[in-house]
Amino acid sequence: PHLLQYTLSQLARSRDPYRAFDDLTTRLARLAPGPGAEQAPDPAPRIMLDEAIPVPVRFPELRKRLNLRGWIARIGGYRHSYLQRLAACQRARLVVVNPAGEFYPREPEPAFYHLIDAHVSHKLGVPTAIVNHTMDIEDATLRAIIPKVYRELDLVGFRDTTSVQAFREMGGDLGNVVVAPDLALASRTAATLPRRPGEVAVAINVPEAAARGYAGRWFDVIRGLQAAGHRVVLVSNEAPSDHAFYEQLKKQLGVSMEGASLDYDRYAALLGAFDLVVTSRMHTAILAMVGGAPVVPVEGASFKITGLFQELRLPVEVIRPPADGWVEAVVAQANTARSRRDTLAADRHGKSAPAGEDAHRLTGQRVGRHG
Repeated sequence: PHLLQYTLSQLARSRDPYRAFDDLTTRLARLAPGPGAEQAPDPAPRIMLDEAIPVPVRFPELRKRLNLRGWIARIGGYRHSYLQRLAACQRARLVVVNPAGEFYPREPEPAFYHLIDAHVSHKLGVPTAIVNHTMDIEDATLRAIIPKVYRELDLVGFRDTTSVQAFREMGGDLGNVVVAPDLALASRTAATLPRRPGEVAVAINVPEAAARGYAGRWFDVIRGLQAAGHRVVLVSNEAPSDHAFYEQLKKQLGVSMEGASLDYDRYAALLGAFDLVVTSRMHTAILAMVGGAPVVPVEGASFKITGLFQELRLPVEVIRPPADGWVEAVVAQANTARSRRDTLAADRHGKSAPAGEDAHRLTGQRVGRHG
């Protein structure tokens, strides 16, 4: 929260955004108290699953505009915890920043804060890597900053070659770049569950669909699947974000939702039991393939799902709403996947498993050189 007092708009007003960013990270690095400073208490040994996280607060856009935590940060409300964080970086032999994909057009702010973390740790003299992300940035200020920051890091890991091309087009240097598919591909499923013939899992990236104005068309997708004889079950790897919309779908279309309180391995096993999985959430697509189910992929605001399937060399059309006919394309592809279920599942699982092992090994080797 200490970093919330700094915003992209502040840098955008500068004549030289990178110079302003570099000055900011230099000031932050100078705050570091030394590796012997007080350590933050160990986090509670408890995993907080998505389904256990409270539903987002009311009026999120208003709260974001007011930036109340940013004002608290300005008066030093979070300074102590940030100093503990800097001291932890100073004690580290290696700092790895894993944005898990949070570099996309709709919300550039998360990327901004990841860049601050990476650049500050670099300025502290600690080997620093940023890995496992998609580069889909439209914000002009970030596009001016990223190539220069990344040039100074020890390793930059993208999830697909489309991101590499996007990085090159913004002036990026590829000398320290490695491509490895999303590290979730290295996941392992829990015990296989019994097949559920006739049932289809559907995962919807609700925030992206709502932002682009086609969330309501998902009602048509589910009606189309039901008319084709599929029994639809809603799932999500980001339940708090999708909860309110899913409640509408459940009430109006009589569908159910499953997956509450499941860790990733049991979630993968659940997905693998369905005839197929229709998803606009990338990690649900990955865990479905890990679990052994064919996937009908629907792209969101970025190109990350398209990049994933291209990287895995899977010959399947990634459907891109809100293009004309996208609803019908989802239903048609689902019908085809159901008729060829075992063949498609074996092909996609056979390609995703080795890719996960390669991603884990490659990233581990490159990052581990500094460990």
